[in-house]
Amino acid sequence: MQANETTLRDLLEGQKQLQIPLYQRRYAWETRQLTQLWTDMVGVADGQVASHFLGAVVLAPSQKSTPQFGQWTVVDGQQRLTTLVIALCALRDHLAPERPEVKEQLDFLFLTNKFKQGDLFFKLLPTQSDRQAFKACVEGGHAEALSGHVGTAYQFFRNRFQQADDPAIPDSVSRFEEVVLDRLSLVNIGVDKDDNAFRIFESINNTGMRLNQVDLIRNYVFMCLPNRGEHVYAKYWRPMQELLADPKALDQLMFLVLVLRQGDKAKHTDVYRGHQEILEQISDDEEKVEAYAADLYTRAKHLKTILDPSREGEAVRDHLRFLKEWEAQTTYPVIMRVLELRESGEATDGDLAQALSYLESFLVRRMIASMPTNNLNRIFMRLTPLLDGEDRVQDIIRQELSAQQRWVTDTELREAVRTKPFYIAGRGHQKKLVLRRLEQALGGKEKVDLDGTTIEHVLPQHLTDSWKRQLSEDGEDARDLHAALVHTLGNLTLTGYNSELGDAPYEDKREQLLQTSIELTKSVTMHEVWGRRQILQRADLIADLAIGLWPGPLEAEQDKAPSKDWTLLGDAVAILEPGSWTSYNDLAQLVGTAPQPLAGFIANAVLPGAHRVLTASGQISAGFRWADRSDRRDVREVLLAEGLTFDEKGQADPARRLSAAELAQRLDLPGAEDFAEPDPVHVDPSQMEKWELRYHRQLAARSGPAVAGTVSALLDHCRDHGYKLTFGTAPTLGRCTPVIKHKGVDYWLLNLYPETADVAFNALAKRPLFDDLEIREEIRQYLNTAPGIDLPASKVSLFPSFPCSVLADPGAWDTVVAVLDWFAHRVSLIE
Repeated sequence: MQANETTLRDLLEGQKQLQIPLYQRRYAWETRQLTQLWTDMVGVADGQVASHFLGAVVLAPSQKSTPQFGQWTVVDGQQRLTTLVIALCALRDHLAPERPEVKEQLDFLFLTNKFKQGDLFFKLLPTQSDRQAFKACVEGGHAEALSGHVGTAYQFFRNRFQQADDPAIPDSVSRFEEVVLDRLSLVNIGVDKDDNAFRIFESINNTGMRLNQVDLIRNYVFMCLPNRGEHVYAKYWRPMQELLADPKALDQLMFLVLVLRQGDKAKHTDVYRGHQEILEQISDDEEKVEAYAADLYTRAKHLKTILDPSREGEAVRDHLRFLKEWEAQTTYPVIMRVLELRESGEATDGDLAQALSYLESFLVRRMIASMPTNNLNRIFMRLTPLLDGEDRVQDIIRQELSAQQRWVTDTELREAVRTKPFYIAGRGHQKKLVLRRLEQALGGKEKVDLDGTTIEHVLPQHLTDSWKRQLSEDGEDARDLHAALVHTLGNLTLTGYNSELGDAPYEDKREQLLQTSIELTKSVTMHEVWGRRQILQRADLIADLAIGLWPGPLEAEQDKAPSKDWTLLGDAVAILEPGSWTSYNDLAQLVGTAPQPLAGFIANAVLPGAHRVLTASGQISAGFRWADRSDRRDVREVLLAEGLTFDEKGQADPARRLSAAELAQRLDLPGAEDFAEPDPVHVDPSQMEKWELRYHRQLAARSGPAVAGTVSALLDHCRDHGYKLTFGTAPTLGRCTPVIKHKGVDYWLLNLYPETADVAFNALAKRPLFDDLEIREEIRQYLNTAPGIDLPASKVSLFPSFPCSVLADPGAWDTVVAVLDWFAHRVSLIE
C-alpha cells in the first residue's frame, strides 16, 4: 500500500469513476456525523484552521480501468466520500439560480463524466441500494427520489447553506466550494491492482486495521510539519519505530499515551481520533508538534522497558518480567507513569520496584481469591492520574488500591488458599506463574521451566476406587472431600511427569515425585498419606509463603468504602460546550459540596472540559494544569479559540456562564428551578498552598461530595470564629487542624483527615486547663451526644477518632460546632 495526502478535487477531477462495491454497507451517516462535518467545514471557512483532515480512503484499481478512463474500487472511506459529493450537489443547487455557470462547472469537473453513458456517467457510483437516490442527487430536479440517508444528507446541507447565506456577504456560501474541494484533506491509500479488494475491505472493517491507525497518526503528524518533517522523522519517529519493532507495540503505545492524557475516558476504538484531536490543537505550531513527537519517543522508551526490562536492576527486572508473562497490560498505564516520574527524578529505582510489587500482589491475590478481572482496566486507568509526584508513588498505589479496589487481605487470602478452586481460576500460564513464585519462595535453586512442566493434582481429578478407599479410611465422605479440595492450591504442584502419574494411587505417585528437584513437590512427598489433613496443612504452608511474597493492603483502609461518586460532576463538566464556562461555586452547588474540595478534586482528575471551569469572577486559575503534564497549551488561548472572550481584567464574558440551575436543567435534574445563585465565594486552586490543596483533593476523593462539603463548612466556621487552619505536611496523608493561639500557646481539639477526625486529647493533656482529666472527660461526653460519635472513656488521654461521614448528619454537625465554639471560649479564659 501507498499513502498520500489528497483532496476531493484530486480524487474526482479528470475522466474517472470511483465505484463503491456491493460488499460495502449502505450510506449510513446521520445527523450526528453530518453536524460534526459541518462544524469542521465552518471552522475552515471562517479561517479558524487552514484545513481539516477527514481521514483515509482506500482505493484499488478496477480490472476495467484504462489509461483513458480510470476506474477505482472504493475499499474504504465510502461514507465520507459520499457525504462530500452530496454536499457538493447541495452547494451547486443552492448557487445555481443566481450563478448557472457554477452548476455546469461542478457537474463537468467533479460530478459527472459528460461523454459517458449509463452508470459511467457518474464520477462516484454508490452501491445498488443507494444508487437511485444518489443519481437523483447528482442529476438534480428529482426531489421525489431523494430518499433514505442520501436524501437526509442532501437536505441537511441545503438547510445549512440556506442558513449561512448572508446577502451582505457576497461569498458567504460560495466560499464552501473551496472548502469542500481543496481544504478538507484526506489520505489516499492506494493498493496494487493484483490485491484482493474484498480481502482488504474485510481486514479494515472486521479487524479494525489496527496498524492503519498508527499509519494515519504518522501521516497527520508529518502533514503538520512542512518544514521540520525530515528532522522530526530522523530524530524521533524512525528511532521510535525501530525501538518498538513489533507493530502491535506501536499500536499499544498510542493507546497508552491516550490513557495517560485522558484517564479512563480513553478507548481502544478511538485511538486515531484521540490523537487527531490532540494534533488539531497544535497543528499550526511546528514546535509543539515536534514536542508531541518527542513525547511519543520518550514514552516509547518507557514501553520498551516494560516489554524488555533486561537493562533494569534485578528487582525491577523480575517484577516487570512477571507482569509481562502475566499479560497484565491493564497495569501498563500505571507503570508508564511511574517510569516517567523516575526519569524526572521524582521516583527512584526502589520506589519503582516496590510499586511493581504492589501491582503484582494486587493481581495475584485477586486471582487466588477467584475475583473477577473485568474491571481491572478501569481501576488502573483511574489510578494513573493520582500519581502526581507529590507523594511516594508506592504509597499512593498501596493506599488507593487498599481503600477502594478490593485488594484481598491476609485473612481472605488464607481462606482462599484453603477453599477456592485455584486450578479453574485465571489462565493456565498465570497459575504456573503463581506456582513458580511459590517454588522460589521455598528456596528452589533452579528457575522452573513453565513450558516443560504441568500442574499436577496430587488427589487426581478423576476419583478412582483406590482413592475412594484411601479417603474413606478416616471416616470421610470421599466424594465431598474430593469436590471441596481437588482444585485447591494445597492439592496442586508442578511436575514434568503429569501424563505418567495420571490417576495413580498416592503411594505410586509419591515414589515418582520423590525423584523431583522441585521444592514445591517436596512439600507433598514429605507425607506418607494424602487426605484432607495433609491438603489443608500444605495449604496453610502455601498461604504463609503467599503472604510473605505478595504484600497485602493497608488493613486500616479496608471496609471503609468511602463514597467516591463524583459522576454528576463529570457529567456537568462534559456538557460545557466550547465557548461557555462555569465556576467552582456553580459546580459545588450542583453536586452538593463545597467549592474547596471540588476545586481540589478537579485539580487532580481527568475531566475533559475542566479548562472551562473558572473562578466565581470568571478568571482562569493561575495554577491550572492539563491532566497530561506534557500538554503545554496555554489555557487562555484554547478558550479564546473556542469562542470565549475576556475583558481587560481577565474575566470571562458573564453571558456565556452556565449557572448551577442551567446545568441542572441541561442534565434534566429534578428541582432544577430551585437552584439559587451561589454565594460568591472566591475559590482559586492556585491560591491554595500546596498542602491545603492536597488535603481538599484527598477529602474529595475519599469522602465524596456530601461529606467533603460538610467538612469544608465546618472548617469555614472555624476560620470565621478565630481558628487558624494549619495543614499537615506528612508524606502521604493530608490533615487539617483548626488551631487557637492564646498567649503564645497553640490549642487544638480536632485533627481532620480525609476520612476521620481525631480528637487530640493526648495533646490537650499537656496544655493548661485541659491537663485536668475531668475537663477532657466533659469534652468526650459532650461530643458523644452527637449521632454516630462514640468515644471510649479509656481513650481520654489518647487520640480517639470518629468518621467524618457523621458530620453529614445535621445534628452531629451542630454538636461538633457547638463543642468547638465552647472550646474556643474556654481557651480564651485561660490566664
